[in-house]
Amino acid sequence: MASHRKIAFVANTSWSIYRFRLFLIRQLIDNGFAIFVLAPRDAYTTHFESIPGLTYIELHHFRATAYSIFQNRLLRKELQHHYSRLKPDLIFHYTIKANIYGSIAARNAGIPSVSIITGLGYTFAKKGWLRSAVKFLYRNSLRTTAEVWFLNEDDLHTFTASHLVDPRKTFLLPGEGVDPNEFFPAPFDNNKKNVTFLFVGRMIRYKGIYEFVEAARLLRQKGLAVNCQLLGFFDDNPAAIPRSQIHEWHNDKTIDYLGHTDAVAGFIEQADCIVLPSYYREGIPLSLLEGASMCKALIAADTPGCRTLIEEGVNGYLCKEQDVASLAEKMTAYYYLSAAEKHQMGVEGRKTVLKHFSNDIIVEIYRTKINSILHS
Repeated sequence: MASHRKIAFVANTSWSIYRFRLFLIRQLIDNGFAIFVLAPRDAYTTHFESIPGLTYIELHHFRATAYSIFQNRLLRKELQHHYSRLKPDLIFHYTIKANIYGSIAARNAGIPSVSIITGLGYTFAKKGWLRSAVKFLYRNSLRTTAEVWFLNEDDLHTFTASHLVDPRKTFLLPGEGVDPNEFFPAPFDNNKKNVTFLFVGRMIRYKGIYEFVEAARLLRQKGLAVNCQLLGFFDDNPAAIPRSQIHEWHNDKTIDYLGHTDAVAGFIEQADCIVLPSYYREGIPLSLLEGASMCKALIAADTPGCRTLIEEGVNGYLCKEQDVASLAEKMTAYYYLSAAEKHQMGVEGRKTVLKHFSNDIIVEIYRTKINSILHS
C-alpha cells in the first residue's frame, strides 16, 4: 500500500475507538498511514497521545444524547473545519451522529467517507418521532458516502428495505474483530460444582440486564448453584440503569456486580458462560466474541448481531428477547449439560471466532477496502 496516506476515525467517544479499533489503527500505522482520531476527550484519550503516527483531535461539540438542532449544527461545522484543514484521504465514521453529521461534513469538504453502522441502538428499539427523524437524517447523509458498512445482515436489510441507502454501496463487515492471542482458551475445570454466568457490557436497560437479574432469581429459586455476575460501566445513556439499583441487586446477593475494568479477559476466564440478553440492536457484540474466543459458551437474545454468532445448541443458546422465562430456560439448559458438553460448546465457539471473526481477518478487509476506495 502507498504510504503517507491519511485516514481519519471519528466516533462519539475515545473509549469506543480504543476498545474496538486500536488494533486496526496500529496495523494501519505500521502500513505507513498517518492516522487521525477525532472524538470527545474522556479517560481513554491519553492512550492515543503516546502512539507514534496517530494524531488525536478533541471534538468539543459532540453530545451523543443531545437532540438540539443548534448543537448538531455546531458539531457538523466543527467536523467540517477539521476535515478541510487536515484533508484526510478517507474518513471512517462510527455511531449515529458521526455517521450523519460527519458524512455531511465530509461531503461539504470534498472528502470520501465510509459510514459504519455498528448497531441501530436505542433509537431503533422503539417506534416514535426520534426513529423517524433519524431515518430521515440517515437517508439524506448517506447519499454521497463512498460506502456504508454493516456488522450484521439484519441491519443491512433494515436500511435497504427502508430505502435509507443505495444497496450497491453497502458492505457486510463481520464484526469489529477479536484478538484470539489475547483472548485465548481458558483452562476447563471438569470438577467445578457451580456455574458462573457473566454479563459484560454497559449498564443500560436495552442490554437485557433486568431480564438477566430476574432469570438469576428464578435459577436461585430452583436451588441451582449459580453465580450471576455483571461487569461494566455506567454512562449517560438515556436508558442507563441507576447505580443504586445495581448496588441493591448486589447487596441482596441476586447478582455480583464486579465493577468496570479494561482487563476483561481475567473475568471471562473465571466464568463458564457469557450472557447477553440484549435487545439493543447490536452490531456483533464484542463481549460474545471475546467469550467465544476464550472457549466460553454463549447465551444471548435472538436479535440482530447476537444470532449472527450463535448456533443453537452448538456454541450456545438463543432466548426470546425481553423474556425472562426463556432466558432462565436457556441458562438452566446450560447448567444441566455434562462437563464434556459444556467444554465442547466452548470449543465450537472458538472455532467460529478463528474462522470468521479474528482481528486479522477484519484488518485485511479494511486494507483491501481502503485500497479499493482510494484507487477508485
